[in-house]
This record gives sequence, structure tokens and C-alpha cells, in this order.
Amino acid sequence: MQVVKTTDIQNDLREFNSLFSLIAYRHEPSRVFDDFLTIVICCLARQTQEKLYHETIKNYNKEELNNFAKLLGSLMMYYDREISVGDWCDPLGDYYEAIAWKSKKKGFGQFFTPKAICSMMAQLTQKKNDFGKTINEPACGSGRLILASNHQAEGNKFIAQDLDHVCIKMCVINCAFHGIRCDAFHMDSLRITEPYNTYVVNHDYYKTETPCILKISP
Repeated sequence: MQVVKTTDIQNDLREFNSLFSLIAYRHEPSRVFDDFLTIVICCLARQTQEKLYHETIKNYNKEELNNFAKLLGSLMMYYDREISVGDWCDPLGDYYEAIAWKSKKKGFGQFFTPKAICSMMAQLTQKKNDFGKTINEPACGSGRLILASNHQAEGNKFIAQDLDHVCIKMCVINCAFHGIRCDAFHMDSLRITEPYNTYVVNHDYYKTETPCILKISP
């Protein structure tokens, strides 16, 4: 994974990319991105992941940690801007795609279902009043089909699975900020393996309206 020029990033992610580049200048970009996802999850874990948080940040200096905080602020503003106009968004997936395809490693890049296709699939399979169900997404990626489904019909709970831990982290963060209840499992859904990591998202959002991600021990 490589850092890309700001001009190669869509306009609404350029501030995010500039901040990310300040940290990735001295570190491997893929590690920075993964660590950022972990930091966000720890921040939403209601002080249950302090040990993981300190293990994650130990390799960064004070200035880089300040930029991580600014990066989180930029991400939250992005969510707020898009959700406030009645839309759903996947800034993490968009950014991950943008920087991953630049990798020199053949076949490294991951490509997620385009937003318009996700919305169309949700409209074809769900009605506006189709709520109160539990819906499984066995190859969730960054969670786009979940976001589109929730936008079409709110009030459902989702079960998400993916073999890629980075994808699971993006999915749970997306769900958290969109107010979606979700249980997410880092696992091989084809072989039905035991989960390597498990996350419970927004279990009490109906009471608190506060994003929450709890990492559960196996």
C-alpha cells in the first residue's frame, strides 16, 4: 500500500489524505491505516480497550498522535456531513481502495461494490417498512451493502463476516457512525471457522444514540 498524491484523491477526502500522509511519511502506509482503524475502535469502546490502545500507539511520536486525532476529527466530520443530508457513505472503503490500488504488489488492491449498485440491490430486495429482521452479510468488505440496506429500511440488525480483519474493522466503524446495530466476525464464512475477532456494534444505540464498538474475547 502506498500514499497517493492529494490530487489523485476525491475532493472530499483530500484533507483526510493530507493528514494521513503526514503520519505515513515515516511508517508503512498499510500499518498506519490498520492502526488508525484500531485507534478509532478503541475510542468507541467505552474504555474497555485501553491496553490495545496503548500497544497500538507506542510506535508513534507526539506529533503523529496529534495527527491521528485530527484524522479522526476529519473522519467524523465526513460522516456528519453525508448523513445529515440523508445519505450513507463509506469514506474508509473509498480511501482504502484509492491507496491500495497503487500498491506494486500484483493483485493486492481490493475493490468494493460501487455505491450505486449497493443502493440498487437494497431497493430490489427490501421495502421501506421492512424492519425488525436479522440480516446476514457473509462477505461484508467495508460494509457497503449493510449501509445501503439500512438506508433503505432502518431498524434491522446485521450479522457481518469477513476473512480480512481490515475489512471487518472498516465495517464496524461504518456501522457505528451510521447508528446500525451489528455483530461482526473476523472469520472464514465459507469454512465456518471460529472467529478470530468479534465485535458488537451499537448494542444500546436506541437508548444512548452514541456510537459504540465492543471487542469481545473469543
